[in-house]
Amino acid sequence: LKPFERVPSHSPSCVLATAMTTTLKFPDGFLWGSATAAYQIEGGHEEGRSPCIWDTFCAKEGKVKNGDNGTVACDHFHRWKEDVKLMKDLGLPAYRFSIAWSRLLPSGRGEVNPEGLKFYNDLINELLANDIKPLVTIYHWDIPECLDAEYGGGGGGPGGGGGGGGRGGGAAGSRTC
Repeated sequence: LKPFERVPSHSPSCVLATAMTTTLKFPDGFLWGSATAAYQIEGGHEEGRSPCIWDTFCAKEGKVKNGDNGTVACDHFHRWKEDVKLMKDLGLPAYRFSIAWSRLLPSGRGEVNPEGLKFYNDLINELLANDIKPLVTIYHWDIPECLDAEYGGGGGGPGGGGGGGGRGGGAAGSRTC
């Protein structure tokens, strides 16, 4: 068989042959690692985090299978040390994660949530202590709901659309931050 040649369908097992005759090489400096999105893994909503547009979207009946949401998610907010240990055990040299805007700045602007700042500071320090390079995504499509309501949406986020009330259902121009 040639690499990735399909075995005839009349064969007992129809699989792709993976006998490679060449080696794939990534460029020097290519950084392997793992990546996550804050809303999908953090949970920890009780520690000063305000609702984001994903919370509002997930709360709308029929929008998400099984009514799943990020309230607990993988509970990374409480289990980050275990998660970093798993990364270390896997030998990951890097971890790309996002910072939840609504955790760091619950009002969308202004005063920083000390619990949120401590979480990200501790996570980064633990990654560095385990020789894992932290790579931070500042904004990963999780704007605080109060800003979405204030500015009327339109960012193309989970609910799409925009204007005239925003994705979260707040009145355009209303201020809840």
